[in-house]
Amino acid sequence: MTGDLNKGKAERPGVPGWNRQHGMSLFVVLIMLLVVTLLGLAVVRGVTLRERMSSNMYDRSLAFQAAESALREAEAAVRNAVLAGAAIGVDCSSTTASCPVPPADAYTGGANGWIDGTAPQTLSAGRPQYYIQYLGQRDSVDKLSLGYSANANQYGSGGGVQLESFYRIIARSHDPANGSNRSLVVLQSNITVK
Repeated sequence: MTGDLNKGKAERPGVPGWNRQHGMSLFVVLIMLLVVTLLGLAVVRGVTLRERMSSNMYDRSLAFQAAESALREAEAAVRNAVLAGAAIGVDCSSTTASCPVPPADAYTGGANGWIDGTAPQTLSAGRPQYYIQYLGQRDSVDKLSLGYSANANQYGSGGGVQLESFYRIIARSHDPANGSNRSLVVLQSNITVK
C-alpha cells in the first residue's frame, strides 16, 4: 500500500524531502538578481550625477573666463579713455545718481549700459559684457600706514596733490536675456587712473 501512496511523486533516491525544495534555488537566484540590479542602478545614478556636476563645473569655468576677459577689456578701455581725456561709463559721481552694485539687470539681462566685449569666446554662452561706473575723482595723497613710506611726505617733498579718476567695472559672462540655461558669472573691479 505504501507504494500506491507515493505513486506520481518524483522522489530522488537518497535525498529525503527533495520534492519540497524544488523551487527554492530559483527563488534565491531571483532575489540575488534583484539585489545586483538595484546595485547597478545605484552605480549608474551616481555616475550620471558626477557627470552632471563635472559638466556644470566646466560650464562655470568657461563663464568665469569670459567674465574675466570682459573685465580686463573694460579696464583697458577706461585707461585709454582717461588718457585721451574722454568720458566713459555711467556717471555716478553726483549724490543724486542711482548706481546700484551690481546694476539691476545684471542677472536678468538687458542692454541698458552694458557693452559687448570683443574677446572671442568659442564655447561660452554668448559675448561677455561689461558695465562701467564713473565714481568721481579723489586725491592721491599717500597714507602713512603699513606699507607706505614717510620719506616722500616729509618736508613737502611729496609734491602737489594729484587727482585720480575712480571707476567701478562690473563684468558678466554673457547676457542672460538670451535665454541660455548656462552658468552666469558676474565680477567686479575698482580701479583708479591718474
